[in-house]
Amino acid sequence: MSSADEEWVLYYWGTPPEGKPFCGRGEFVRLIFEETGVKFREVGDHEVLKNMFFSKEMEIQVGFPSFAPPMIQRGKFRLSQTPVICSYLGKQFGLWPESEEDQWHAQQLNNTIHDFIAEGRLAFHGRNNVESYYTQKEETQPYIDRFVATRLSRWLTCLETALKANKGGQGFVIGDKLTYVDLGLLHVLRATEAQFPDAWASNDSIPLLKAFKDRLSARPNLAAYFKSDRCRPFEGNSMM
Repeated sequence: MSSADEEWVLYYWGTPPEGKPFCGRGEFVRLIFEETGVKFREVGDHEVLKNMFFSKEMEIQVGFPSFAPPMIQRGKFRLSQTPVICSYLGKQFGLWPESEEDQWHAQQLNNTIHDFIAEGRLAFHGRNNVESYYTQKEETQPYIDRFVATRLSRWLTCLETALKANKGGQGFVIGDKLTYVDLGLLHVLRATEAQFPDAWASNDSIPLLKAFKDRLSARPNLAAYFKSDRCRPFEGNSMM
């Protein structure tokens, strides 16, 4: 295992050569580090990441392989897949539910959150899910419209119901303390508001989610992060 004095490293895309930096899926991971105050270093150089993840031999990777960023590393230990990273860091940093039942319910909701953002992203890549949104803007617009009209509210209602199930939705998602799932939910709600501001503002059926987002965003470490230069903006497409 890695020693306690080895640094945490997050691998995720930095500023692309032709654009601006955006938060992306790496933000799920950053929020855990920021809330807990655990220091980490981020590697975002596109050439480094392309060689690491997309070269034919993937020779730069040592140890257990990862398919794509985000990926975390500490010493020789590496781990990818965003929901798995969040669950792992939650356990490492004390953001872990107390009871076994709560732990499994946390995993369930964690997967739901990541399914939600994955489906939202796909709506912006209707013709080719691995091609840039900007190459298919007109073709994918009907997919986006359909997602907003038929799926967005359903996802938010699901999350509202899950939040309400714990003490009427006035506190945390699971149990009596903050867990990694709260931070995941916060990010996906911020992404929803940023991507679909009109649909978010006009939805009167999710008062608990809206209050939760404001409540979590006001936590001292997170509030400071959101005001800092470290916090990247949303790209404005695909909830990223």
